[in-house]
Parts: sequence; structure tokens; C-alpha cells
Amino acid sequence: MADTSEVPSEQAAATGEESNTGQPQEAMDTSPQAEIGLTENLQKIIEKEKEEADKPTKAKVDLQSLPTRAYLDQTVVPILLQGLATLAKERPPNAIDYLAAYLLKNKSQYEESP
Repeated sequence: MADTSEVPSEQAAATGEESNTGQPQEAMDTSPQAEIGLTENLQKIIEKEKEEADKPTKAKVDLQSLPTRAYLDQTVVPILLQGLATLAKERPPNAIDYLAAYLLKNKSQYEESP
């Protein structure tokens, strides 16, 4: 004999009762995000993280007060490493001139915007 405590899904949708997943039938999402398991709360969290990632995370740091290593890490290390990697790949005969030209040419990519 069938259990009469379960309501068929059509009746559950009409009455607003919960489905087998424990959620009201009309609240169940059929969007592509729901199909891959993203809920509305997760979507909100993802959007919030994307917005925070777009914002500059570093407050304006007083470069004069930083220790030497931190100062170099924030100012010249990123472009210098990229320049050295390019230098190692290209291996020009005038390495210092090549590196200097690379640094001057690409400095705008690494400078902080005021």
C-alpha cells in the first residue's frame, strides 16, 4: 500500500508544499546556475567577491616608512622580474641596455595610479 503522507509534485506545487528536496516547489530554480548547483546565496557571494576584487585592495602606503625589502617588493621587483625573464629568453648581446630599455618601455604597466 502506498504511503499517503507524500504529496505528488503537481499537488505540492499547487499547494506550496515542499518537494522532496525540502524547498517549496515554486522556490526551486531552473536556471543554468541552479543546474550546476549554484544557489542564490552563492551567486550573491560570488558577485560580492568580484566587486571586492575590482577595488584596489592596497591603501596608499607611505613608501618612506616601509622596510627595504617591502619597499623593493612594491616598487621594482615585479617589473624587474618580468624584465629579467624576458632578458633570459631573448639573450641580447647588450643585456644592460636591453633591460634598461625594457624597464623604461613597460614602466607604465607597473606604476600605481594616483
